[in-house]
Amino acid sequence: MVFFAQSSRKVCKAMHWKRQMVETAYRIAEPFCSNPDIVGVALGGSIGRGQMWKHSDLELCIVVEKRLEQFQHFNYMDQMGVEIIQITKSRMKEFTEQFREPDRSMLGFPIQIYKCKVIHDPEQLLKPFKELYDSYLFHENITQFKEDEALQQADSKLLKAKELMAKGNYKTAAAHLRIGLNFLVLAYYWRHHIFPRSQNRTVYFLRKNSCVIGHTKLYDAFIRAFCLDQPVKRMKDGLWSAQRDIFKLSEASWGSNTSSFLKNAVDGNLEWGHNQSIVYVYKYCVHRMHTHDSHPEDLYDQPAFAEQFPELHHFLDMDTMTLEDVKEWMTMFEEARAALQPNPSVYA
Repeated sequence: MVFFAQSSRKVCKAMHWKRQMVETAYRIAEPFCSNPDIVGVALGGSIGRGQMWKHSDLELCIVVEKRLEQFQHFNYMDQMGVEIIQITKSRMKEFTEQFREPDRSMLGFPIQIYKCKVIHDPEQLLKPFKELYDSYLFHENITQFKEDEALQQADSKLLKAKELMAKGNYKTAAAHLRIGLNFLVLAYYWRHHIFPRSQNRTVYFLRKNSCVIGHTKLYDAFIRAFCLDQPVKRMKDGLWSAQRDIFKLSEASWGSNTSSFLKNAVDGNLEWGHNQSIVYVYKYCVHRMHTHDSHPEDLYDQPAFAEQFPELHHFLDMDTMTLEDVKEWMTMFEEARAALQPNPSVYA
């Protein structure tokens, strides 16, 4: 009887924080439901699926006539991270009306809407879309499309890293390898019908899913390339000292609300017990913001970068990585890639 009472209290406590999280999500969504420019609202992501953990953010999916520029993607509202995902009414309606069988048209929609909770749908757009999307996201055709798409991105980043290595720009090559590994993780997950969840717990899930994958090549390459095998104190100190530069970069790249989102919804104080995953998220985000046309191709190999951003240079491991390190990471990347597809044409 005592055991039963203790168990009941634990269940009630768990239900309490989950209920609070859902109530907060509804409160955040309420003004979107009453906005005349929005014709549909759904709670997406883990909250919508009912698979949240105590630090889940909210993926708020809104259906709009045309994109509303006043809404940024990354936000922090009511003490919750919120990603606002906009989908146009015409795209959703066209997909639903023309659907005959699962094809590439499904790739144009974010997976955060999978098993979402529809809370505002006066024109009955979300409900029929959701029924189709939920039914077919894990259809063999779609998972193969998803895997192929992720592999294409992974292979592209690997080839870019090789080009940079050939020019002697091994530090910038490392950044492309890291981005490529993120796509390789997605390819593995779609191959094994694993729904990608919570970047804040990437390392936890990658370790957990290694038994399904059948080996640790991917996990090992991920840990080594992102330098997540360092002492915890070094990673914490590096992140904290670099945050000012990271937040400034994020606001310029992804909107003025992004720094608040990163600090609060991506555990900027490293208090959630997933330090490796959080450090990975920050490094990955910085590389994604840096590796586009507005930045030099050899950005991290330029002495000016270390001089102008010493803390960020240190956090990204650019002050300690060597050419031999990056060669090792590339080999590990290739081994993980080859284990997914034994004879990939990229190595022919």
